[in-house]
Amino acid sequence: LHQQAGRFDKAMPDFEAALALDPRLDVALLGFAQLSAIKDNIAPAMDACRKVLEQNPQSEVAWTWLGECFCKQGDLATALQHFERALEIKPEFGDAITAKIFLLDFMPDTDFAQHQAVRREWWTRIGSKITRRPPPVRDRDPERRLTIGYVSSDFRNHSAALVFLPVLRHHDHRAFRVVCYSCSPLQDGMTERCRSAADLWVDAWQMSDEELSDRIEADQVDILVDLSGHSAGNRLPVFARKPAPVQVTAWGSGTGTGLPTIDYFFADPVTVPEAVRPLFAEQVYDLPAVITTDPLPGWQPTPLPMLRNGTVTFGVFNRIDKISEPALALWSRLMGALPGSRIVIKNGALDAPLLRDGLVARFVAHGIAQERITCLGLSTRDQHIAQFAGIDMSLDPFPQNGGVSTWESLQAGVPVIAKLGHGAAARAAAAINTAVGLDEFVATDDDGYIAIALRYAAQPEALAKLRTELPAMVANSAAGNVETYTRRVEEGYRLFWCRHCASS
Repeated sequence: LHQQAGRFDKAMPDFEAALALDPRLDVALLGFAQLSAIKDNIAPAMDACRKVLEQNPQSEVAWTWLGECFCKQGDLATALQHFERALEIKPEFGDAITAKIFLLDFMPDTDFAQHQAVRREWWTRIGSKITRRPPPVRDRDPERRLTIGYVSSDFRNHSAALVFLPVLRHHDHRAFRVVCYSCSPLQDGMTERCRSAADLWVDAWQMSDEELSDRIEADQVDILVDLSGHSAGNRLPVFARKPAPVQVTAWGSGTGTGLPTIDYFFADPVTVPEAVRPLFAEQVYDLPAVITTDPLPGWQPTPLPMLRNGTVTFGVFNRIDKISEPALALWSRLMGALPGSRIVIKNGALDAPLLRDGLVARFVAHGIAQERITCLGLSTRDQHIAQFAGIDMSLDPFPQNGGVSTWESLQAGVPVIAKLGHGAAARAAAAINTAVGLDEFVATDDDGYIAIALRYAAQPEALAKLRTELPAMVANSAAGNVETYTRRVEEGYRLFWCRHCASS
C-alpha cells in the first residue's frame, strides 16, 4: 500500500521486514527489486529479480524488472530480450509492452516505422480489447468556451511538468476552462503551481479507468489531453474508452501513442517530418517546437569557461541511460581530436557507484583518461542550472535526445550540438535548435557533429558572443516565448473543435 501510494521510503522497510521472515517471498522480492531499481540501486534489484526467477521462471514481472535494470546500465539488447520473454509468458502484460516502447526509442538503428509499430502492438494487445464508449453529446457551438481536460501523473517535481506548466499558466480562461486530472499520489510545490493554474482540480489517482472516464464525461470535457504517452503513470486505457469528443496527446512524451482513439498529436515539422506522418495513428498538428519551457529564473550571463581555462569543457546534463554506445563513441572521438578537452556529465543516477563507475569505464575503454571526466549527481534545480556556468558547449545524446535539458542549456547561453535521427525522440533537440535559429548546431551525421564542435572550439570569441546572445534568441522565438506558444496551442484546440462541430 505504501508503494502504491508513492511512499517509497516507508515501503522499503516493509519489504525488508517481510524478506527477513521469508527470504524467498515472491511479492516482497519483486517490491524490493522495483524500489531498488527506481532508486538506481541496480545490483540489489537484479539480485532480487534473479531470486524470483530461480523459483518461478514464468514471472513476467521479474523478467520485466530485470530488463529495466539492464536498461539503466545501457545494455539495451539484453533488456529487450527480457521484455520479449515477459510478453511470451503474458502477451497482454502492459508493463512489458510499455518498457519495450520506451526501450526502442533509445536503441540505435531503430526508426519511425519500428517505433509506431510497437505502439500499435500496445493497441492490438490491450487498447483494442477495451470497450469504447458511445460518442459523448456536447453543444456543437464552434465559438463557445471549451473545457480542456489534462490527464497526467506528473503534476509534480518532474521534467514533464516543466514543459506543460507554462501552457497551463498562460491559458486564456475566458475561452478555455481548464480541468486537471492528477493521477499520482505524490504532491509537492510543483503540484500547487499546477493546481493554481486550473479552473478545476481532480485527484484521480485512486480512480479506476472506468471511474475516471465517468468523471471526465460528468465534467463535460470537450478536448481531453494526454500528457504522458506511454511513460510511467499513463492512463491510456482511459483514452482507449474515448470519454471526450476530441482527444490529443502532447508534451509529456512527444512520440505518438498508436491509439486510433486519440485524434491529434502536437509535434513540429522537424520532430515529425511530413514523409513519416502516415505512420502515426494520430493526425500531427504543428507547434513552433514539440515542447517549450519557462525561462530560467534569475539567470545572469556567465563568461565563457574556455577563455579562462584555455580548453573546451563539454556538458551532458541528461539521464545516463540516454548515453548510447554510438553517442559515447562519438564523444570519445571528439575528445581525442581535442586533447585538452573535458566532459562534465550530470545526472542524479551518478550518485550510484555501479552506474558512475560503469559510465567512466566506458569512456576509458575508448581511450579517454578518467581525469578528463567529471560526474555530478543529484542536486536542486538551481544548483543544476548553475553548473552550466562551467560548460562551453553541450553535447546532445542520441538516439534519445534531451528535451528540457536542451532548453535549459540554450537558455543559459550554452549551445547544444544535436544530430538528426530517425525517430521523434531522436529529432527533438534538432527541432528546438532550429526553432530558436540555431540551425548551424544541427548535424546530419557523425562527421558533421564533430565538425561543429571543432569549428566553435577554434573560435572562442564567436562562442563567447553567441553565449551572450542566445538567451534573447530563445526568449524572442515563437517556441521559447511561452505566451506565444500557448496561443498556438489554443489555436489548435479551436481548430480541432471546429472540425468536430462540422463533422457528422
